[in-house]
Amino acid sequence: MKNNGDLIINIYDASNQWIAKKCLEDLIKELVAYSMPLSFHIEALKCQSIVMRTNVMKKIKNYLESEVGGEVGKGICLEDFREWKSLEEYQEIWGEDYSSCEEKINEAVKATAGVIITFNDKPIDARYHEICGGATENSENVDGNVVLYLRRVLCQYCEGSNHYHGYKDLPLEEVEEKLGIKFPSIAATDNVSIENMIENIIRDENGRVTKLKVAGKEFEGKEIRKLLNLGSTRFSWRPQFIRFLTIGKGDGVGFCQQGANRMAKDGYAAEEIIKYYYTEVDLKKFLNSSINQPLLGKVLVIDPAHGGEEGEGHISQRGLEEKQLNLEIALYLEKILSQLGAKVYLTRQEDHYVPITERAKLTNEIKPDFFLTIHQNYLKNQNVSGTEIYYYRGDQEAQMLGCLIMEKMNIALDTINRGVRTADFYLLRDIKVSGLHIEVAYLSNPIDEAKLSKDNFRYQAALAISEALQTYFHYTL
Repeated sequence: MKNNGDLIINIYDASNQWIAKKCLEDLIKELVAYSMPLSFHIEALKCQSIVMRTNVMKKIKNYLESEVGGEVGKGICLEDFREWKSLEEYQEIWGEDYSSCEEKINEAVKATAGVIITFNDKPIDARYHEICGGATENSENVDGNVVLYLRRVLCQYCEGSNHYHGYKDLPLEEVEEKLGIKFPSIAATDNVSIENMIENIIRDENGRVTKLKVAGKEFEGKEIRKLLNLGSTRFSWRPQFIRFLTIGKGDGVGFCQQGANRMAKDGYAAEEIIKYYYTEVDLKKFLNSSINQPLLGKVLVIDPAHGGEEGEGHISQRGLEEKQLNLEIALYLEKILSQLGAKVYLTRQEDHYVPITERAKLTNEIKPDFFLTIHQNYLKNQNVSGTEIYYYRGDQEAQMLGCLIMEKMNIALDTINRGVRTADFYLLRDIKVSGLHIEVAYLSNPIDEAKLSKDNFRYQAALAISEALQTYFHYTL
């Protein structure tokens, strides 16, 4: 991270195994350069800057930088932006206009620095195309997936732009090859009707054309032979090329670039244009800290169960107290989650009793993104061991997070997966948010007890939960 707050992005080329480093805002300039004509209005270029920055932030991942000792850096794969090239490479392309183009890009990117498009506080998949041709398209009609912010909107703004009407001529052989088809062979005496062009063909008993209609006008066969200098009235026709006529350019999903340019010329600001093409989105200036703090803005309540003398927690044969183990795991979890940017509330921070009704009331007042209550299990049967997680019936979000936590804990703690199941526990039932009841291990089992006695095990339990939360919040909402 530079002192001025610029985020450093690693551009990773999987095929060539190299990494180029760029400041985020410098990278955005280069992405705008290839993705939108620099002749466009400055407000349209601002829109494209926001679109490309959003897509970078959406795709950003961790990549291993082997040349710097295995340090993990934030970056994107070059495959995500195949047309990327450095700004210097545009000197030859833009020629004498290079300085003015560079100045225009600098203005657009600087004016929108750090701004991205979000939906439910997450960067969107900022789809864009050149010309929608009168209306953008719903995502499910193109990809099959319903995306709430990629809804069809009417767009008269791109009408009349270059390439609004287009065509492509393809030889029949190429159409056959690409579609995996074979057009029928045509003999000179075959009738081939082409609606509104060649139709109503009449032949005599010898196959000679006597009459036909061409583009709505009736001709005798001998007239056609004479006018077109054909060898005979025994004729047919077969196109050698097919011209496909189009309106618009691109898949039509999301942001229409030509429409945005026209809206900009009509006086619309970049924010208005973005919100016209993307449904119910917000423009937010991301904090660089959010890259290293993926849980920034998330609120969590952690409940270390069974505190104080009235907590009724279990005690192992070695004298390990459940209430203390729960608290230590919760304190580790609070520290880790806070470093990741989350706002964390503990129902207790020391060994005292908090009634279950007060814990539920506190949770409902805070309205966190998630509630987690930490426990240790106990049975008379000392052979039973492992991790169990419970959620309230119908709470699909809790079930999803519970499965992630179970997976992470089984790997990190080497505990047995005893299932993620529904339960009618009071806390899960009475809170008004998604919640999980986590039984980390069995105090009654000698092997689990030995693990719980180690400080690193308790820390790893907290770390596994935090990793699951990061995964959950990354792929949901």
